[in-house]
Amino acid sequence: MSKYLVPVDFSKTADHAAKYAARLSFAMANAKIILLNAYYVSTYESILPTPDLIVTTDENIADETARRLEALEKLKLKMLEINPDAEIEVSLTRETILRSIINRVNKEEIDLIIIGSNGKKAKDESDIGSNAIKISKSSPVPVLVVPPKADYHSIRKAVLACDFKKVKEVMPVQSLKNILSKHALKLLVLNINSGQAIDLQEEHILHEMLKDFSPDYHYADHQDTIKGIVKFAKSEEAQLIIALPKKYSFFESLLHESVSQKLTIKSHVPVLLLKD
Repeated sequence: MSKYLVPVDFSKTADHAAKYAARLSFAMANAKIILLNAYYVSTYESILPTPDLIVTTDENIADETARRLEALEKLKLKMLEINPDAEIEVSLTRETILRSIINRVNKEEIDLIIIGSNGKKAKDESDIGSNAIKISKSSPVPVLVVPPKADYHSIRKAVLACDFKKVKEVMPVQSLKNILSKHALKLLVLNINSGQAIDLQEEHILHEMLKDFSPDYHYADHQDTIKGIVKFAKSEEAQLIIALPKKYSFFESLLHESVSQKLTIKSHVPVLLLKD
C-alpha cells in the first residue's frame, strides 16, 4: 500500500494539495491518504491573554478541536467525490505542524508527503505552503510540492535537473528506483549550463548510475537556472520536476527558501524533492 501524508490548514492552498492527492490515489491502486492538521497551543497561550485580552481555556481548546475535526471531515468528503474508493484517515494533533509530520513519518512507513505551494498572489495564505521547504529539509521521505495552478495529470515524463557535480553524493538512486517502479515514466535528465564547463568524468559517472533507467540527456543554456528548468519542462510537456535538495547538489540553493519558492511558484507542474 502507498501512503500519502497531506498536512492541511484549511487554506485554498492546502485544499488544492489534498484534492491533488485524491486524484493521485485514484490513479494508484491500493493507496491511503492521511489528512493531518496540527492545533498547537503553547503554555504561554494558555496562561497569558492574547492582544484581544482572551485567555485560551480548556473550553476554547475543546471547541476549536471540534471545529477542526469537522473541517477535516468536510475536506475528506470533497476528496471522496474525486475518488469514492479512496481510503482517507483524518488526524488532528496537538503538536506543531513540523513535529507532527516528523512523528507520523517515524511512526509508520509514509511513501510521500504532499504539500501545496503558495502562489504569487497568495503569499501568506497558507502557513504550510510558506514552510514547504523547511518541511522538506526536515523530512526523511520525499516531498511533493504542488503549485497552485498544477492540475493532476498522469505522470509520463519527469525532468531530473542535475549539474553533473559530485553525482555520487547527490544522486538518490534508490529513491529514483522506488518512483520508477510505481510509474511507467520517461526520465529526462537536464543540465542547465550557466557558463561553466561540464566535468566529463562526472558526466560519465552519472550515465553509469542511471543506465538502468534509460534516460534521455538534454543540455540547455540559460542564465536563470529556475526559469531554464521550468521552460524545458513546459516544452517537453513533462508532468513532474525532480529536485535534489542535498549538500553539493544542483539544488543546494533549495536550502534558501526564496529560491525554492521561485521554483514551486513558477513551475506549472509539481516539484518532487527527492532524497535517499
